[in-house]
Amino acid sequence: MFAAHSIGLTGLLGASKSMADMGDYRALVFIMLKGGNDSFNMVLPSGAGSLRASYEQGRGIVALPNEGLQALNLADPAQIYGGTQSTDFAMHPQCPQMAEIFNAGEMSVLCNVGNLIQPVTRNEWFDGNASVPPRLFSHSDQQRQTQSQPDDPFLYGWGGRMAEINEPYNSDPNVSPLISMAGLNSFQITRDSLINTYVMGNDGAVSLYGFNGARQAMVESSMQSVDSASHLMEQKYKNVYDSARQAQAVVDSAFDLAETTGVDYDAIFDAAGTNNSKISRRLKTVAKMIAGRAATSNSRPVFFVELTGFDNHQKLLGDHSQRMAELNSALKGFRDVLVAQGDFDKTLSYVTSEFARTFTANGDDNDAGTDHGWGGHALVMGDMVNGGKFFGQHPDLRLDEGLDTGRGRWIPTTSNTQIAAVIANWMGVNQANLGELFPTLSNFSSPFEEGTNLDFINGGLSL
Repeated sequence: MFAAHSIGLTGLLGASKSMADMGDYRALVFIMLKGGNDSFNMVLPSGAGSLRASYEQGRGIVALPNEGLQALNLADPAQIYGGTQSTDFAMHPQCPQMAEIFNAGEMSVLCNVGNLIQPVTRNEWFDGNASVPPRLFSHSDQQRQTQSQPDDPFLYGWGGRMAEINEPYNSDPNVSPLISMAGLNSFQITRDSLINTYVMGNDGAVSLYGFNGARQAMVESSMQSVDSASHLMEQKYKNVYDSARQAQAVVDSAFDLAETTGVDYDAIFDAAGTNNSKISRRLKTVAKMIAGRAATSNSRPVFFVELTGFDNHQKLLGDHSQRMAELNSALKGFRDVLVAQGDFDKTLSYVTSEFARTFTANGDDNDAGTDHGWGGHALVMGDMVNGGKFFGQHPDLRLDEGLDTGRGRWIPTTSNTQIAAVIANWMGVNQANLGELFPTLSNFSSPFEEGTNLDFINGGLSL
C-alpha cells in the first residue's frame, strides 16, 4: 500500500478527475489456474477428423466423448502445427457459458502457450541442446516464471513492473494499483519496490480483527500518541496502521459507488450458477472495484485472482470437471456484471496456468490422472478481444513426433512472454519499452507481426 493522508469520499471523487474524467481506463484481471490446468480437456478437438482421432488415441481413458461437448463456432480456422487448419473444436461439457461467450466473439483461445527462453525444437530437446526454463516441471518455479520471466534470478513480476512503467496512469497515493484477491504473489512484485500489492479478502477489504468498541478506542488513542519523537518501531507500526485504514476507506468508498450503479451483483452471479464459489466472490469484488474507480485516480489497475485445485494426478475427469464448472459460471457472472455496469470494454481478463498436463494418462482406470506438462491453452475475455478465434498454433496432438517431448508434453509454440507483451501494450506500455519489461522478448518473432498470429486484441494498442 502507498502511504497516504486520510480523505473522505468527496475528496476522493475530486482527486479522481485527473484520469477518470479522461475516460482512459483499462483494467487487467490476471486469473491464475493454480496447479496445472489440463487445458486440452478444457478446449479440445471435436467431430471425426484426424485431429480428433489423435486426441482420442493419445488421451485414452481421460478423453472426453464427443457427446456433451460445448461446440465452438470459430470465426476463422485454427492454425495447426505442421501447416494444416481445423474448425472442429469444443469446450468441456461443464463450460456451456464460456462457449457462449466465445461464440459471441467476446473470448478467444491462445493455443499451446508456455514458458520459453527461446524457441525450441524436438531435436534440440533430445540432443540436450535446448535452452529451456529452469526447473521446467516444478509447480512453484513455473508459477513464478509464468508471472515474471522464465529465467533466474527472479527480479520482478511483469504485472508489478508494468504498474511501475504505467506510473503516470496510477497517481493515487491512497491505494495501490496492484490489487490481489489471493494473497501476495510473484506477478505483482515490482522491481523498484515503490509500489506494494494491496491484498483484499474474497468479499472486500479485510478489516482489523475485533476493531470496535473499547478496543478500537484504545488502538486509535495509542496511534495518536505516536509522533516523530517516538521509537522507530512505533512510528513504523503507526505508518502501517494508517496506510491500512486509509486504503480501506478508499475500498469502502469504491464499494459505495458500485452500489449506486444499480447493478444487482449477487443476482447476476447467482443467475450464472456460481453457488457463491470462492472465485466468483473474488471476481465480484474486482467488478465492484472497477465500478467504483472514481474513488481512486488509478486508471491502469492490475488485479490478481486465483482458482486452485488443478493438480489432478488422480481422478482427473471428476475433479477437473468441478473446476471447469466453477470457472465457467464465475467468468459468466463476471462478464455479465461488467456489461451491466458498462465496463466490459475496459476490462481484459487473462486466464492461464503454469503448465498443462501430460496428454497421456498415468493409468488405465477411471481414477487415472495426468502429470505435469508444458505447453497449454490460455483464454482472453473482454469486449476488446478479437473474439471467436484461436491464436498461435494448436499442436497436432501426435505422440512421439513434432512437438512431443514425451507423453504429450508439448513444446510451446508461443511463449508466455509474447502473450504478456501484447497485453502490456494494450495496458499502455509502448512497444519500444516492452524489452525493458520482457528481456527475452527479442528471442521470438514479434507478437505484433501478422505472421505470428497473436492479434488477439482489436485496436487500442500503443505504438
